[in-house]
Amino acid sequence: MDEQVTSFAVGVGAGALLAMLFAPAAGEETREYLTGTLKQGLDGAASTGKRWTRRAQETVDDVKVKVAGAVEAGGKAYRAARDA
Repeated sequence: MDEQVTSFAVGVGAGALLAMLFAPAAGEETREYLTGTLKQGLDGAASTGKRWTRRAQETVDDVKVKVAGAVEAGGKAYRAARDA
């Protein structure tokens, strides 16, 4: 994930540099465009990060439930074997 975020940041920076070099608009218009584009990109990255975090938490929660079930089943099997 860190690699993707780094790649995204490098891409945004390269795009901003190229936009400034080849921009037909005035400086202030170009800066406003770049600021808006950068904000959209960062918002998208933040949204993606939140989505990945939520999925990871759901996976952790699922694993916890499965482990708790396995521990419970193991305990029951142990008690049954011990009492037999």
